[in-house]
Order: sequence, then C-alpha cells, then structure tokens
Amino acid sequence: MAFPTDDYTPYGYLDVPGHTRNLSPRGVLRSYGAGLRWHFPAFAGMYGGRRETYRAGMRLALDGALDLADFDAATSPYHSKDLLAFELRRGAAGCSASLQLLDSHVLHMAIEPRGAARLALLAEYERLLAAAGEWGESGLVGRLEDGLLVLQAFEDGDAFVIWASRPFADVGVAAQASAARAWAALPAPGLPAEGFVTTIGRPGTTVGLYAAIGFGAADAPIDVVMARGRTVADARRQLDDARPRLAAEQAHKRAADAAFWAGAPRLDGDWPAHWRRGVVYDLETLRMMVKQPAGIYQHAWDAMQIHAPRVVLAETAIDALLLAYADAPLAQELMLGVFLDAPAPNVPCSREDGSLNMIAADGTVCGTAPPWGCPWLVLGWLYRLHPDRGWLARLYPRLAAYLEWWLAERRSADGGLFYACSWESGQDDSPRFGAQPLGGGHPTRHIRPADLHAAFAHACATMAGFAAELGRAPEAERWRALADEYAARTRALWNGARFADFDAGAGCLTAEDDVMLLAPLALGLASAEQAAALRGAVAALDPASITWPMGAWMAVEAAAAAGLPDTATRLAAAICERAYAFADARPAHPERSLPGVSCEYWPPNGRAGGEGYGWGAFTLHLLLHTLVGLAPADGALVLRPNLPLAWRVPGRRYGLRLRWHAIDIDITIEPLDATTTRLRVNRQPHELAWGAALTIGWASLR
Repeated sequence: MAFPTDDYTPYGYLDVPGHTRNLSPRGVLRSYGAGLRWHFPAFAGMYGGRRETYRAGMRLALDGALDLADFDAATSPYHSKDLLAFELRRGAAGCSASLQLLDSHVLHMAIEPRGAARLALLAEYERLLAAAGEWGESGLVGRLEDGLLVLQAFEDGDAFVIWASRPFADVGVAAQASAARAWAALPAPGLPAEGFVTTIGRPGTTVGLYAAIGFGAADAPIDVVMARGRTVADARRQLDDARPRLAAEQAHKRAADAAFWAGAPRLDGDWPAHWRRGVVYDLETLRMMVKQPAGIYQHAWDAMQIHAPRVVLAETAIDALLLAYADAPLAQELMLGVFLDAPAPNVPCSREDGSLNMIAADGTVCGTAPPWGCPWLVLGWLYRLHPDRGWLARLYPRLAAYLEWWLAERRSADGGLFYACSWESGQDDSPRFGAQPLGGGHPTRHIRPADLHAAFAHACATMAGFAAELGRAPEAERWRALADEYAARTRALWNGARFADFDAGAGCLTAEDDVMLLAPLALGLASAEQAAALRGAVAALDPASITWPMGAWMAVEAAAAAGLPDTATRLAAAICERAYAFADARPAHPERSLPGVSCEYWPPNGRAGGEGYGWGAFTLHLLLHTLVGLAPADGALVLRPNLPLAWRVPGRRYGLRLRWHAIDIDITIEPLDATTTRLRVNRQPHELAWGAALTIGWASLR
C-alpha cells in the first residue's frame, strides 16, 4: 500500500540517517521555505543543540513568491521522513517539487514547473567563523566553476556545489540576503569581473553568502542538486556519485515508505483531517528515531530526538511502544538492543561514542528509573503482541540484572527505594524532591517515591510471568515475592486521600502532589479502597495541565483503573486535539516550534521543547489505545472503543486499518447513539456499549 498522500503542512524535517552527536555529526535538514537547509551540528536552541557552525540550503521561488506566505497556495502532498514534496501556486503559475537526501551529503530537488514566468532557486550559506575556537576561517566565497555554483569557506570549512539539469539562465551571489531576495523576482546580474564574491569577518562572527539561480520561463522538469564536502573536490565527488542515482534513489525511498505504510495504522472516514495527518507526522517522526549500529551500539538504537541523538531507556521504551503499532519486530529489536548494548546494568544514558550523559552532582552515573517510560509495561505489551520466546530469552538476563542493580544500588537500609537525583526520576528539578541547590543532579536519596515503588513492584510481577514463560520456576517465585513486598510498600505510601512520597530525613510523607503519584493506581498496585478514594481527583484532572507524555500516560491509565473510561477519553481527546492542531498548523509561527514533526511535549502555547522528539508522538497511543481501545492480549486482539460524546453521531464512520500479529485488520466504529456503537472488525459486525471490551482471537481474524 502506497504512502498516504494528503494535504500536509509544508513544514518539517528530512531524516539524516548518519547523523550522531559525537562520532558522525551530519547536522539536520529543516524547513526553509519551499526547500530545506542543513543546520550543523544541529538546529540552535533545540534539545541538546549547540551553536550552529553553519546553515546552508536551497528553496524555490515562483514568479517572485519566495516565503511560503507569499504563495497563493503552498502545501505538501507527500511528507515522509525521506521525501518531502511541495505543491505551490502563484497566480496562474504552479510548481511541484520533491526533496530527498542521498548519502547524508547530497540534497536533491526535483522540480516540475507549470506556466512560470520566472522560476528561481535561492541558496544560502551562513557560517560562524572559527566556531571551534581555532584560526583558519576568514569568510566565504561564491563563484562559478564548470557550470556549477560553488559556495565555500576560506581558508577552511565546508564547501557546497549546486548543479542543475538545465543551464542557469542567470545567476548572482551577494553578501546581503536582501539582494538575493530581490533576484527571486528579477534576473540576477551575474558575477563581477573578477568572477567571485566574498564576505569576510572576525572569528566568532557569522557571515553569509546568498545566491540566486534563475531558470527563466519554465515548464520542463528540472533536477537541482546541492552537495557538500570538506573541500570543493569532495563536494564534487559527492555530486558526481549521486547524479546517476537520483531517480533510482527516489524510487527506492518511495518503495520503503510503501512497505512501512502497508502495515502502519491509517485513519479514514470521519476522523478530523488534522488527526488523520497527525498520525502520519507521529509515525514519520518515530521512523527518524531509528538509527543503525554505530559506536558502542551494536544493534539498531533509538536516538530519542534528532538533534543530539543519545540512548535513554525511558524514551526507547515509549518509542518502541509507539512503533509497535506499525512494526512490532522492530520495536522488540530496539528494546533488546538498549539492554544488550548498555554500558552498565542500570542502562545509563549514553551516546554512541561511549560517553555518559547523566551524572549526578555527587558523581553517580544514572539512567532512567523503572517508572519513567514504564519499560516493563512496554515489554509486556510487546510480548503479547509478538510472542517471540527467543527474543525474551535473550532479553531476560539483562532485565534481571537491571532490577538487581536497583536492589543493590538504590535500596536503603529500611528496604525503601530512592532516586540518586531528580534526573534519574525523569522529572528534572521536580519540587517532589525538595530543595535542589545543585539542580537536577542534586542528591535526593532521602525521598522514597511512590511511583518508584509501584513501578518496581509491577516490573517484578512482569518478570515472574517472563520467568515462568521461560521455564525458570525458582526465579519466578523470587520475582513474585519481590512484587508482593513492593506492592505492600507502595500501598503504605498513602496519606488517607492519595499516594505520597516519604521523606526519610523528616520521617513523614511529603505534601507535594504530582500526576506521577497516580502510578500506583495506573499500574494496578492500589487497593480497592485507595482506588475508590482517588476517583474524585482523577475525574477532576484538567487536560490543559497535562503537557508531557508520561503525565498523559499516568493520567489515562489511572482513569481506566479507577473505572472512569469517559475521563480517560476526555483527557486523551483533548491532548490529541491540542497536539495535532499544532502539528498540522499552517502557517508556522515564529514563536512556536515547527509544525509537521512531533515535538517534546504539548504546551497550550509557546515552544514545545525539542523539535523531532520521538515520545512527542505519544498521541498515537492516546488515540489508538485510549479512544479506539486497541490492545494485544494473550492470543487475542482486544478492542474497547470509547470516543468523545460529541463524536457519537449516528451515521458517522471512524475507520482504522493496520497490520498486527501479521494480520491485516480493518476496524470501523459506527456510532448508534450516545451509549451504543457498532464495531466492524474485518467486516464482521459487533454491537456493544461504549467502553465495553470485545476480544477476538487472532486465528478468527485470518
């Protein structure tokens, strides 16, 4: 099944597969009008980003329109991680363009103009001189060489060459962006008599060259390639190698997209259009997270976010959960790799060169704790979805080592568990842990967190099931005993109205409340009386206050555990609406993060943290698991549809197609009234109450 073409927002990123933080920084490719530009080593201001050494890219101009807002219409019909297409209109003129990246260094734009009086390409190269603190960079120079436009640094620095399949009708290079912008509508004046244009500056200053290439009136297709290298000769080699492969590489990328989307979830029918497209933004962001082996990582690994890739257990777990909706074996591979390649049993946060990323102020090496990302909740889900005993047998010893490490290194004399610092909890600088004058790395060993005890008990219970599945009966008994012990410790962290952390230094439960303190309820550790007591607080949760994936996860799972499915639906739908409306926005707003890609979290306004962050696609789980009710069970598919009340309109149809358990599944939700729905699964009708469960054996779906 082909990639789902649609009316996507004309903003986003292309994947740079070879990009890593330390061993092979390649930069990222981010929207630049009707085009893209490299930001090296990453986009400034993003999560983990450093100062940009340079930015360089190219974009289209059509009959003088250059910025996306200048066009009468600008949209993206194709929006995958490897191919980004534009459909542009300016008056009677139109243009289709698609962009792809080859070999991390060659940006190709295929252009199909229609009735343009003037088609132009604008390129730029802006560089922070001596960004590494070394001498040897004086400025930039632009020139023509053998029919190529060359933009290069001197005396040192990367070079770019631009080639087109059609001769340039006119060309110009300037040190001022305003001059090149003017040439978008008017023929460029060519180069001065000496044949080159320069711009110079002092170390620590940014200089730029801006070029325009005119193709005149255009109706025939044009290929344009911008290649980079450490030298002009290197850039030319990249160009020469790529030119014969342009069409084949694009066909290969389309085939890879089609293969992924043949089994990935797709919405159709009466879902909001921005939700339908939002699922695509989510899954394409997740595809960008998957990196091939590099450095200390011998397996495919989850980059967490695109700008400064690193491995974190929590983010890998959530990304694997979400990817499992499209590719369960790949999700299992990521979870296996994160444990097998870990530099220590606690899976410390690391980068591909072996450097560690989360070290507390007292020197303690940290990784994310059992509650953050709920790895054991994910592992259980993955095994039910794709019961691969070989995978489980390889993984089990590393899982056991992780939990044993926590017992050895994070258990106090009284038997309670603690975080070394708030970074280790995942909730950096949270007031749950009291004053932290040294920031998120400040020691917090005096706090006995309720969520940690609950997640540890849940993990041990899951391990008991895994051990039994593998025929390790004595180990299963020990895990069950630990699960019982920490379940009891969890239930003891109760102040009469809610769960609370215990401050061992003060000898009392703390007053700080937090959505993560719903973890005992969400993970099934609360007693019946405790669950009943929490119903009022859960029912009153405000979705506007829930802006992070883990908070959303705990909130909706707690609502389900408390017997409040409509609360779970209300929360999930509001968060999806906020996130998908922003991801599908047009135009982009300079004070907000870029649309077209999942971001780190979902604030009501302002910037959404890091752009291109995997777990920001958690809206996919809220939609498919909380609203559609999709879940794997032992040998079966479970569906528990519970759409918002306002959507339960007779005559509407909410469709979902995906491939699970190697079975193509077609689900249609047809509201009958406010209390009842008809659910069709592979055309077989079932009538049930909203929120009620339907369990279907895999065999009956084949």
